[in-house]
Amino acid sequence: MDELFSIGQLSKLFNIKIPTLRYYDEVGLLKPAKVDDTSHYRYYSTEQFERLNVITYLRALNLSIDAIKDFFEARDISRLQEMLGEQKQQVQQQILALENVNRRIDARLDQVRDAQNSTLDKLELIELPEVSIISLDENYQPTQDIEFPITTLRKKYGLDKNIFLGKIALRLSRTDLLKGQFGQYSGLLLILEPGDTEDATATLSAGQYLRVRFHGTHENASKSYSQLVDYCQKNSLEIVGDAIETSLIDYGITDDYEKYVTEIRVPVRKNN
Repeated sequence: MDELFSIGQLSKLFNIKIPTLRYYDEVGLLKPAKVDDTSHYRYYSTEQFERLNVITYLRALNLSIDAIKDFFEARDISRLQEMLGEQKQQVQQQILALENVNRRIDARLDQVRDAQNSTLDKLELIELPEVSIISLDENYQPTQDIEFPITTLRKKYGLDKNIFLGKIALRLSRTDLLKGQFGQYSGLLLILEPGDTEDATATLSAGQYLRVRFHGTHENASKSYSQLVDYCQKNSLEIVGDAIETSLIDYGITDDYEKYVTEIRVPVRKNN
């Protein structure tokens, strides 16, 4: 008769927890060779080692218990090929998802480094590419809690379960900007980053922008908006669109207010 191994010995040999082996028994995946009528202890023979090795291999591939049971019931090469092919597709999807997360992390690290190295209160003319966004047209005042409209935006477009998803920005209308009215924003938007797969609802046009970065948050932005408007008037620049304000470093990254950096950019063109 083959040597029998207790469930504890099998657990140590295969580095599998005893509750897991009991569960395999309960669902019919790995029945013991013998169960003592008196103690109800489970005992396994070497014949079951190969089956347990296959179970361990397939579980490592993240196949479900039901799928593994189906395989053992069929014991067919074509069924195994089918199962592994399906699992390969799932793995490829997981790899793609992780690559997207990695791109988002790289983008966020680049953003933080760039913000840390910024020269604050310096007006700069820069060229920017077209950027995809998801937009929410909802008025927002600096004295309001921004988290509510952000949550509204995420839920409206099914973004509430996404991680590292884009940069939140505020929109100040061109009309209010030219009137010198900086106390209310006309919209909220999500600037999509590399790795974001959601469908954009609009874009920020490519072209020339006047940009300034300053210490603080949107509550401190009025002075910088005035500087942008004054600079355009003195340098024959026409403001051709809404201003976009983005927190590059804020409470979501650090508790140190002295390190907060916010950016405002305004699309412009040179008057002839």
